[in-house]
Amino acid sequence: MNRWRTQRGDVPIGCLIGFVIAVVVGLIAIKAIPVVTSVGEFDKEVKAQTERASLPAHDDKYIRKHLLLAADQYDIPINAKSIWIKRTAARIKVRVTYDLPIEFPGYTYIWHKEHSEDRPLF
Repeated sequence: MNRWRTQRGDVPIGCLIGFVIAVVVGLIAIKAIPVVTSVGEFDKEVKAQTERASLPAHDDKYIRKHLLLAADQYDIPINAKSIWIKRTAARIKVRVTYDLPIEFPGYTYIWHKEHSEDRPLF
């Protein structure tokens, strides 16, 4: 019993450093994961609109409108000038570029993102 009373209860420094790193990674994940999933869903929408471009009602104005609605739904900060659409007789190219701020405690990371699709028209 005397042996337990004389121990100091020190925590190894490696354990504390590992805990601090785990907390920092957790805070980054809490802020970044929702943004990354929104960007992924918007990328799927860009692909879907580009694939449907050969349908009769899907002109450039229609595609731009639906991409703006999807961006608003996923909280992606774009405007009509951020969407570039080039249509030829055989192909359509769509490019969407924007800067997405991710705010961390004490730091704001600006993520420059570009979605680019090139599809044949049937």
